[in-house]
Amino acid sequence: ESQGARPKMGRGSKKSSSSTAAARAKRAASQPQRSKPRAPRGSANSGVLSSLNMVQLSLLNSGLLPLPDEASAFIPTRPIELARFPKHITLFKKYDVLLKTEFLLATKGEAHCMRHASKPANDAKNTYKKLLPYDYNRVVLDTLPDIPDSDYVNATHIDSILKPNAYIAAQGPNEDTISDFWRMVWEKKCYVVVMLTKVFDFIRVMCCQYWPMELDKPEKYGLIEVTLLSEDTMANFVIRTLRVISTFQGEEERDVFQLHFTSWASHTEPFTNALLDFRRRVRTFTDRWSAIGPTVVHCSDGCGRTGTYMCIDANLELADEDGVYDVFGYTKKLRAARKGMVETVEAYKFVYETLNEAYVCGKTWFPVSELSEQLKFKSTKNPVTRVNEYQREYEVGCFLYLRMEIGTHCVIMFRRRRSLKHEALFLAPSDNFRPYLTSFQSNDNTDYINAVFVDGYSRSKEYIVTEWPMVRTAQDLWSLVYDHDCNSVIVLCSPPASNAYPSFWPTEKEKRKKYGPVFTVDVVSYNHYPKIKTWIFRINKKVRCYARLAADNHLRRRAAALLKIALWEQPQKLSLVNFCQLQKGRYLELLGLLSQPLCSRYRNGKCRAGVYCAANVAIEQVVEHGEVDVFQAVKTVRRHRPQLVENMTEYKYCYDLIQHYVLHYLNKE
Repeated sequence: ESQGARPKMGRGSKKSSSSTAAARAKRAASQPQRSKPRAPRGSANSGVLSSLNMVQLSLLNSGLLPLPDEASAFIPTRPIELARFPKHITLFKKYDVLLKTEFLLATKGEAHCMRHASKPANDAKNTYKKLLPYDYNRVVLDTLPDIPDSDYVNATHIDSILKPNAYIAAQGPNEDTISDFWRMVWEKKCYVVVMLTKVFDFIRVMCCQYWPMELDKPEKYGLIEVTLLSEDTMANFVIRTLRVISTFQGEEERDVFQLHFTSWASHTEPFTNALLDFRRRVRTFTDRWSAIGPTVVHCSDGCGRTGTYMCIDANLELADEDGVYDVFGYTKKLRAARKGMVETVEAYKFVYETLNEAYVCGKTWFPVSELSEQLKFKSTKNPVTRVNEYQREYEVGCFLYLRMEIGTHCVIMFRRRRSLKHEALFLAPSDNFRPYLTSFQSNDNTDYINAVFVDGYSRSKEYIVTEWPMVRTAQDLWSLVYDHDCNSVIVLCSPPASNAYPSFWPTEKEKRKKYGPVFTVDVVSYNHYPKIKTWIFRINKKVRCYARLAADNHLRRRAAALLKIALWEQPQKLSLVNFCQLQKGRYLELLGLLSQPLCSRYRNGKCRAGVYCAANVAIEQVVEHGEVDVFQAVKTVRRHRPQLVENMTEYKYCYDLIQHYVLHYLNKE
């Protein structure tokens, strides 16, 4: 029937509902039946998102609504493909409730029998009475003659995702269990020990030191003799080689490698790239020795940090093999194997963030022998994206860099803002990473200065980056240098063109200058090179309290070197040729590593200081391990101040400095 012939629907002419329903049924019967659209592969979490709108998710996130039953549809029922993993992370960041739900379901497991661990005879062997190994998978030692229950140690056999009995999760040894720990290492043929706790955390003993303190001086722990052969210290971890000799059945010896991660305090999470670098070092040992025996992993309780590390390690191994992650599934297995593994939702979130960074960043280092080919590759534009590898690296890095939290971590900054102690609000240091001033100068002064610690390659807090001081804060600068025993100050620019920012050191003519009521600085010597000037200063501190005069007498004077580089003027780059027009020793003093914290300064405490610190970190990695990793060097210096190395030009310039160092200095030292 045509549109014009259709009868008009007036107020009195109502179509019957029965005729309408019949017409609809007739039309439905005449149309072909369509099959139900199939959900895309891997979309195991689509149920909750389709049934909940954004308003409901926001209410759930704030706790104003109870979690519906269908929210379990979000939980991944199978491993997540790597390409889909960042999307999973994005949902977690937007809706915390989804992460908490997944964690609660992953850690909800049944308890098993712990009869052996609960025996009164083993009570002293358990530092944490609520975190005991299950009977079915506990590590059983050989029984010692006439010693009951000598087969017990607080440790558990753990499977990885791909390999059975890949790990032993152990409690950190206490005074009663050091000998049992070494017996376990010997009997189970463990060649690699991963330690994830400090010996002391604040004032608490987290784990007894179970290895000798001095090189080549053996110590005996029960039936096992241990000698420290070597110790390689890095910023976030230490690698030790230990010679282990068993005197139980004749004398037999083997070398055990302990990798000790030192940047993971209790109830916190470390930096993701620091743990990934540590894990890479661990794998160089486990790839060689894991076929002989399991890897021992321990923290203080053998559960929280131990489970977190195992979850990361096993999933990275799975990603290399199958291209998927299975955080939820493996966390369930860990909890079934040992109580308290991946202890908190924050640790569970850290696992996800670390795995995401490993996937997004990929392999960022390469041998120094490949430097020329790699630089050529990085400068070539991708025909599809129209960006080269330098740009892609920098953009990925900017995406992953953590934002500084403004809140409780910057309380002091807000108090000092009124006192004009720094120029820019966004450059305020976090309380967690700033150096505190300890020299009392007056009642008006505080412990605050706008400065941050920056990690180096082999030492944490190797650098202090700060801004050019104003007239009223010059005394704070010298307090910083004195209090933190900085033996060098690197000045990377000329004074700002303002009377409010004068030079903060005495000239050769002045010889001596006073800064505040406490500090006086003397010129001891100076040398001027083309475009670079150096001074040696003696910092004198006036002790105001007579009771402390005798105790502080040996600390009242300290020396510091100041190096001012005048060949890097904005906006041009530092000339590599001019920069190296120094005697070789002076150049290495400038770009080399110093024995104490180094204070690096620029006008706003960010630009050139970031390039200087990042280049130092990368160069030391070249010298120590023959590797180039500018991406991680920049990420390291940006941990505490994200504005360091703030543009693509500075990032590329770090590579240029590495190349110049390798070509002119690496093989001539």
